[in-house]
Amino acid sequence: MEKHPDFDFFSELMTNANMGWWEADLENEIYICSQYISNLLNLGQDGIISFSDFNKRILKEEQRPTTVHSFNLQNTKEAVYLLDTLKGPIWVRSKICFQKIDNNGKTIVYGIAETQDGPDMASAYQALQKNERILYTIYKYLPVGLELYDINGVLIDLNDKELDIFHLKKKEDILGINIFENPIFPEDMKEKLRNNENADFTFRYDFSKLNGYYQTKKKKGTIDLMTKVTTLYDENQQPSNYLLINTDKTESTVVYNKILEFEKLFELVGNYSKVGYAYFNILSQKGHASKSWYKNVGERYGISLNKIVGIYSHVHPTDRKVLNNFITEAKNGTAQKLSHEIRVLRKNGKHTWTHVNLLVNNYDPQNNIIELIAINYDITEMKLTEEMLINAKNKAEESDRLKSAFLASMSHEIRTPLNAIIGFSNLLLYADDQTEKEQYNALINHNNELLLKLIDDILDLSKIESGSLELIPSWFNLSEFIEECIKEFSSQAPPQVKIIFHKADYDFWVELDIMRIKQILNNFISNALKNTTQGSIEISYQTQPNGIKISVSDTGPGIPPDKIDKIFERFEKLNSFTQGIGLGLPICKSIVEKMGGKIGVISEINRGSTFWFEIPCQILIADDTKNDQP
Repeated sequence: MEKHPDFDFFSELMTNANMGWWEADLENEIYICSQYISNLLNLGQDGIISFSDFNKRILKEEQRPTTVHSFNLQNTKEAVYLLDTLKGPIWVRSKICFQKIDNNGKTIVYGIAETQDGPDMASAYQALQKNERILYTIYKYLPVGLELYDINGVLIDLNDKELDIFHLKKKEDILGINIFENPIFPEDMKEKLRNNENADFTFRYDFSKLNGYYQTKKKKGTIDLMTKVTTLYDENQQPSNYLLINTDKTESTVVYNKILEFEKLFELVGNYSKVGYAYFNILSQKGHASKSWYKNVGERYGISLNKIVGIYSHVHPTDRKVLNNFITEAKNGTAQKLSHEIRVLRKNGKHTWTHVNLLVNNYDPQNNIIELIAINYDITEMKLTEEMLINAKNKAEESDRLKSAFLASMSHEIRTPLNAIIGFSNLLLYADDQTEKEQYNALINHNNELLLKLIDDILDLSKIESGSLELIPSWFNLSEFIEECIKEFSSQAPPQVKIIFHKADYDFWVELDIMRIKQILNNFISNALKNTTQGSIEISYQTQPNGIKISVSDTGPGIPPDKIDKIFERFEKLNSFTQGIGLGLPICKSIVEKMGGKIGVISEINRGSTFWFEIPCQILIADDTKNDQP
């Protein structure tokens, strides 16, 4: 090898990293190795070893030997070997980096190799290589035709048998066609594909009807096809591909029987990336499972199944009991199938839903075999959708109920003050006595106020429902504010009822929407006056670390226990003879919650009730020397 600048430095660097490089001369079928690899394989000064001699160093015969064809770019560019070296058997990972044509026209492939600390990673990688080669071989040479389409229906691959069935020279002659444009493929099957439905059917494929859909050596004639179609899914359970399996029914019975044997495998392929699969022998406690099966039951991939089956540590106890009962019954020969939805607890403390299907596939306890097949798939999204639909249904029903109650209440409550206003207005025309006129005017004004309050409540409710209720905070003196509210109601209080304000030792400034706070407090006081015929109504407030609490207590009849939880619901009235439609307290509750606070009531029959609300806000002690707003 020609010595490049910094050659010694990079050689020492790679050697210390247990790495070396190599050149593969495909014409002479030899490797030319760096010093590190030469020392490892005990080569001569030139570092040359033939392909055949290198293959003799491979200790496992299933590992791919080196040939000129093994450097074909369609094959894997990376391989792991267990090699016989001066230090004994050592795992070596080799990777093709690039290839060039030298000045003499020879193809030279360049690569690197590194030794592995242990066999685990190498074994896993090699197992993956082996499985990929096996899967590709099965796909390529399976005695049934396979077509793979993307989700838009474009053909992206097919196997050799498919070329034979449709008399194609090479796959490049047909790749890129769209199955939904195939003039021969049945329309009902196209619809099943669009709907991601699995199906199998038989039909006559007439080559004369292709009309240039693709080029084939067979221009006329027919074949009778047995076709199976399925949708493949990705790890997010979204459709990703269509798979078609074709069998020419005119071929030998042997081929037809093989497609029947392949049916079970087809079912698994059809649900690839959507379901998990596991096999378990209940008696020998041995089995294996796919990675998605572990994920669907909340377990770490690779754990021995005998530490999971029958234990199910991440499954909800109720569902765990169902699974374990089935295993016991299957062992006794009294159960064959189970289809059940289970809840799986996750690390974040939440649970997901998995649908589990269990099937006893082979019951032969005399030979120590009770074969259990398990197929599961995650249905969490379906459950969430189901829950959303149920909530939407309940919400719609509740909305319909509230609408009906609203219309019924409004019909009565609007008609009552309107009748009074119209009636007393007509009587006012015929009243001669001044005292009588003043009485009629007072009644008209009172019903005007009731109607205005009713309309205000409806408008507030509409704003709350539409989310357009705005809060405009400002600073105000809380004690002065409460005193002003009490003055408005002093004239309405019966002579036997006293309105008492328990003023705090200090005045406080608070920053809140004063109009909304007044609306809540006025509603509390108004309700207290309606239900208190003697005794007192007491208003008080307390400051808290991050807000205020205002309470209104009365000595009225109290609220029955069965009404406490409903008092803040719309259209709920303790006394059906009192005016109003039962919107005041629900509106107060909505306002308080929009402010980030809480509202509640404490009541005792024949002792009275205390309504309270807490709202977070900024608080300042009022300065006695100057009463200016902050």
